[in-house]
Amino acid sequence: MKWYNSVKTKLLGLFFIISAIFMITMLSVITILQNDVLVDNASKEVSLATIKILSNLENTKYRLEEIVIALASTSGELKESNNRKRMIINLLKANNSGLITSGGVWFEPYAIDDNLKDFNYFFSSTADHKFKLIKGYTQYSAINYRKAEFYVVAKYLKKGETYWTKVYNDPVTKVRMVTVVSPIYNNGKFIGVASVDIKIDEKGEQIFGDFKFSDRYLMMIDREGNIMIKSKLLSKYLSSHQIYTKNCQSFIKASKDIKPLFTKCNIPTEYNKSIASRLSNSPEIQYQESKRIANIINNTSSKITKKIKFIDNDPILQKDSIVATFYFPETHWKIILGIPKEQVLSESNAIFRKIIIASILLTIIATLLGYFLLNIIFVRPIKSISEQLQNNNASNNGHYKLLESNNKDEIGALVNKLNNRTTALLESKDREAKETQKRILNEKLLIQQSKMAAMGEMMDSVAHQWKQPLNALTMYTELLRIDFKDDMLDDKYINEFQNNIQLQINHMLSTLDEFRTFFRPNKEKEHFKISDIITSVLFLTKDEFMKNSITINILKDDPIEIYGHKNEFIHLILNIINNAKDAFVENEIKNRVINFIMINDTNSKILQICDNAGGIPEKVLDTLFEANITTKPEGKGTGIGLFMSMQIAMKHNAMLSVCNKNTGACFVIDFEP
Repeated sequence: MKWYNSVKTKLLGLFFIISAIFMITMLSVITILQNDVLVDNASKEVSLATIKILSNLENTKYRLEEIVIALASTSGELKESNNRKRMIINLLKANNSGLITSGGVWFEPYAIDDNLKDFNYFFSSTADHKFKLIKGYTQYSAINYRKAEFYVVAKYLKKGETYWTKVYNDPVTKVRMVTVVSPIYNNGKFIGVASVDIKIDEKGEQIFGDFKFSDRYLMMIDREGNIMIKSKLLSKYLSSHQIYTKNCQSFIKASKDIKPLFTKCNIPTEYNKSIASRLSNSPEIQYQESKRIANIINNTSSKITKKIKFIDNDPILQKDSIVATFYFPETHWKIILGIPKEQVLSESNAIFRKIIIASILLTIIATLLGYFLLNIIFVRPIKSISEQLQNNNASNNGHYKLLESNNKDEIGALVNKLNNRTTALLESKDREAKETQKRILNEKLLIQQSKMAAMGEMMDSVAHQWKQPLNALTMYTELLRIDFKDDMLDDKYINEFQNNIQLQINHMLSTLDEFRTFFRPNKEKEHFKISDIITSVLFLTKDEFMKNSITINILKDDPIEIYGHKNEFIHLILNIINNAKDAFVENEIKNRVINFIMINDTNSKILQICDNAGGIPEKVLDTLFEANITTKPEGKGTGIGLFMSMQIAMKHNAMLSVCNKNTGACFVIDFEP
């Protein structure tokens, strides 16, 4: 037996497959859990990393909005010039964080002074954090402040509302800033705008001061995609790639690698089209931008939304990352945070690795333990049964002894069933042997009975064939007596007389030898030709067939040689042609013919024996070769001849069949090629 056919090998393979399926299932489950944990951990990690930043930003935004609202509220009530200046400076100083770089109030034409069309107070921060008045602001600006974004938008705000502009460079102070404004109303009438300007420091230390992660990046952009603040890692990346523009859309054009980190400025579907149309008249506001501003003006939600994306091979971190985007609906600001994926999964990966290692160890232990248990419970008993069967077969000439097993389980039940089957097979084999002996004895008796049945006819043939030579001998003796009286005897006469007598005696001896050969038992097999068998049969039956006027024709005589008992095959052919002879007589056929056809080609070896004796009745055609089946009248047939003929044909590796053809029966003996 090949090693791969062994039950042990198959068991090991089975456990290996089960283990592999188990491990694949475990890995699949862990992967699913890991993805779930990744989303959960990513949300938690993002919250931890930005909680102070978002809190600082919200607080700063709230304080600055309070300042500008207070500035707008008091500016509408104060009339004295000196008081208004002092009030503005005090409010600008109220926030000592250093974020406010400038601020002031801007009025409608002649709203404060009937003699001044463009009246405003604009204070700029100095190096020592004091505020000085910038005189003649409108003279240095390319456009009138009432056409600037901060002023045009503020006109559509209600009292106490605020608006944050996009990032821009102030035309006078040349400072990059963002402005928060609030409208000034007096007795319900819009008279101007209060503004507070915050210098944009891309380092953002006052807001992002708590962001100490060197392997993460952080960015804040306004509604138009202008970068307001960025972390050191992002600054380093942009610098190394020689990207110096401050607009994210330009970044995308300059470096396609960071495109997944930004989304284009969306055009809102819900906005006041009338306001948007009027806002676009400002030279600082494009038409698409006016739609976003109109949406901000009508916005009623202040809830910050968060979206988390998973990016493969983040171009900034050079590894897979988790990018969180925080969206501020009141300002359309966005904060983008990038964290390496491995940091988020570090703890869970360590746990999963331990689980995988433990699973592998448990799988190996379970596989080995299961194998050894099955080897004891299953393989060893089967191996014992196999060895018993092999030893029994070798020592008892194929006769198996009953198997022995101490198992009380299914294997023990199987052994009992095998023993019962073995006992039944032995009993069946004994019965079969007895039946075989009985069948062989019956066949011998049937053959002998068939021969004895044919013996009467043969003896009649012997008597008929001896009758002529005996008559000739009688005639010769009478002639001898007459010729002796006539004194005609001499040596020549005696020699001729002797030769004639010997010729008749030889004919009688030949006939006797042929019949003795047919009736003599012959246990040895030999090679013989079918043509020789036919010759012997015709010699035995020639006188009988001549008496019954039966013509024998050999239409084709291909040489066919077989191996077996010659006398038995003579008996087979005698049975067939004697039945034909009886059918000729019974059916009173006048022109009686039996044809022999011997065919031997590459495809078949066939002997056909056909007659014109009227054929075989259809009702017995299918059962003709069974025992006790005869077509002869009652008392004249035994039903043994054709049954024995079939048995003889099968012993010689041939098949005997019959069919009605033309006006008679045609027997076909088909030999194996």
